[in-house]
Amino acid sequence: MPYSDILGHSEIVANLRNMVDSGRVPHALLFTEKAGYGALPLAMATLAHMFGNDPKVKKLVHPDIHFTFPINTSTLTGGDKRGEVGQFYPLWRELVASNPYFGEEQMYRAFGMENKFGTISVAEANSIMRVMSLSSYEGGAKVMLIMFPERMTPDCANKLLKNLEEPLSGSYYFLISHNPEKIIPTILSRCRIIEVPPIEAPVLEAEIAGRFNLPQQEASFWAKCSGGSMGKAMELIAREEEQSDNYNVFVSILENALKRDLCALIDIWEQIASYGKEKQKGICIEGGEILRKLYMISLGMEELSYASAKERKLLEDLSGRIKKDFYRKGYTYLNNALECIGSNVNPKFIFCDLCNRIYYNI
Repeated sequence: MPYSDILGHSEIVANLRNMVDSGRVPHALLFTEKAGYGALPLAMATLAHMFGNDPKVKKLVHPDIHFTFPINTSTLTGGDKRGEVGQFYPLWRELVASNPYFGEEQMYRAFGMENKFGTISVAEANSIMRVMSLSSYEGGAKVMLIMFPERMTPDCANKLLKNLEEPLSGSYYFLISHNPEKIIPTILSRCRIIEVPPIEAPVLEAEIAGRFNLPQQEASFWAKCSGGSMGKAMELIAREEEQSDNYNVFVSILENALKRDLCALIDIWEQIASYGKEKQKGICIEGGEILRKLYMISLGMEELSYASAKERKLLEDLSGRIKKDFYRKGYTYLNNALECIGSNVNPKFIFCDLCNRIYYNI
């Protein structure tokens, strides 16, 4: 991806270009962002510039550019379950080609890991060190791009510290994080950090309008909803065409609580309890977004709800039946559920409690 294809971020693009042209590229460069702001396209454009716009860079097959990312070995089939990242490269290339603005959960879905957390293990750290110790295939720079370094295990992070601090000549590490606060401080201190901001609204609107063939007013709506994230805009537009399971699950909880159908709620929480952690977290996060929209509508601030025309009627009906003091309580219940999921509390307890609290307070 050349710099000319980057959505906005002109100042960052200029700085990165100057780094390459002046030979001042840091040996460890950390891009931080919220999902979908464009850190991966910026990193790939910088690599393309470093390697003379070799088409192999765009195709993710350049022999001196290597990639690593969180994986889960339990998703592998067959006899080889060593968890080598290379086994996921074909899926990685497809994902980057189709949507370089993806988030961590989208990557897991692409890898068939919907219900699993990924990690970057100490075995992968050993593999990184081995690869980066070899001579450059084409006689120039060698680069390791690490997606989501916050998923490195402590042993992995500690293993890579020396390489990041004292890399071999011509070796570079590009890291891309959506949760830099979860990276150990000793890794952070060895990186030059580039904070990638939201994509500028006019740029994002124009991209959405062109990519999805939408009128300007509708493109502007989705740009506002996305908060400057191309990845989120793409996901929201796809959801508009086919609403997500998470959305439907939480709406069903609200509707059955309002109908006082406790038996239906029991069926729902038992089903949610059977899902994997990422799916459970997704339902809670989606629930919080639905409550935000409902609250805005209940206050007569429909424009700030950022609810699409398709869902507006449903949400207006729900908001008219929900107690005004429920919304704050509902947020608290969902946040508590998220904390419990992260603490490995039995999911049956979590979602039984969540549905009961919604039932008695809505």
